[in-house]
Amino acid sequence: MSSSKDAIRGSLVVLEAVDAARNTRAFLLFIACAVAALVVAGIFIGIAGTLASNGAFVIGGLFSFIGSLAATILVATGVSAAGKTLMDQIQGRPTLGARDALIAGLLTLPRLAAIFLIEIAVFLAFMIVLAIVLFICKIPFLGPLLYTVVYPIASVIGGILWFSFMFVVNPLAAPAFWEGYGVRAALGTLGMNRGAFNIGRLLPPIVQQMVLLFVVGIVAFIASTIVFGGSAFVAALASGIIGFGGSLLSLYSGFGFGGFGGMGGMGGGMSGYLLATFVGVGILGALAYTFPLLVYLAGICNIFLNLAGAHAVPPATDDAPASPAPRSPLAPQSFTPPAPAVLAHEHHAASRACKACGAGAEPEDAFCGECGADLPGGA
Repeated sequence: MSSSKDAIRGSLVVLEAVDAARNTRAFLLFIACAVAALVVAGIFIGIAGTLASNGAFVIGGLFSFIGSLAATILVATGVSAAGKTLMDQIQGRPTLGARDALIAGLLTLPRLAAIFLIEIAVFLAFMIVLAIVLFICKIPFLGPLLYTVVYPIASVIGGILWFSFMFVVNPLAAPAFWEGYGVRAALGTLGMNRGAFNIGRLLPPIVQQMVLLFVVGIVAFIASTIVFGGSAFVAALASGIIGFGGSLLSLYSGFGFGGFGGMGGMGGGMSGYLLATFVGVGILGALAYTFPLLVYLAGICNIFLNLAGAHAVPPATDDAPASPAPRSPLAPQSFTPPAPAVLAHEHHAASRACKACGAGAEPEDAFCGECGADLPGGA
């Protein structure tokens, strides 16, 4: 199948990723990790602020870095666990439990780090080789002629590497690991092999990701419209009844004259309502934008499966027998002799071959269609 047909067929499959928004297990896995990340980051940053206020800036900075790193790992684990759950759903496999999914998501992170380091090494190697070649191009007379060839070739190689890393390897490496691939097998499937500089291989996954981003944007627009449309209505009604609308304007003016200092002129109750509103907006945002994330994760899983040609067949049931196990090349194979009618047909077909040139002939032919010689037993 051509690359254009692959891109079109894969783009249609990407539309199925919208169903991922209904996967409750993946949704809860990511939300739980996101909440844990916020709690951990808040604790460490609070400790860092306390230490910094007492003059321990170095230790405070260390606590802040540890908290940010731990929060990042927790969020990445939640994303990976949700992606693993969605991959199992797409492939028709039983989904893992929450603990196993989180462990699988966490174990994916070192492999992704290895991919990142390999990309850095490849890019540095390309830059070193290109720098050496450019130094050679400084040779008088022959240098400009050599640069005429080096410039377009290096430009194409650099562009292919950049597009491969940005649109193929980086987004699709995680689905490869969720499907059970190792680092080397994943790179080979994603095109980092002998065919790495084949521009045509980039067309299907890039086109499919463009379609996926469009679909994710639509889902994000719908989710945000539903959530924040209702939020604006509730906030407007609450500010009118509770009476903290003027406090909100005071807060905005306070930002212009010293940050949160504007909250000092409000009553404690009004500032509490505003704080509750901001926390609620954060919770609503997390809930709303988790749906586009799940759609994106399911989409890149489908794109990887299209690229790898690894769509799972339906599981065997009692009515449909399972596919036979692959036979070992060394295993003895049974031989069934052909029927006599088949042997007679093959013998007759062999006897109708032209003796002069060896070309085949039909039973009713009297002369060879290639060389014109007489055929035995012709009509």
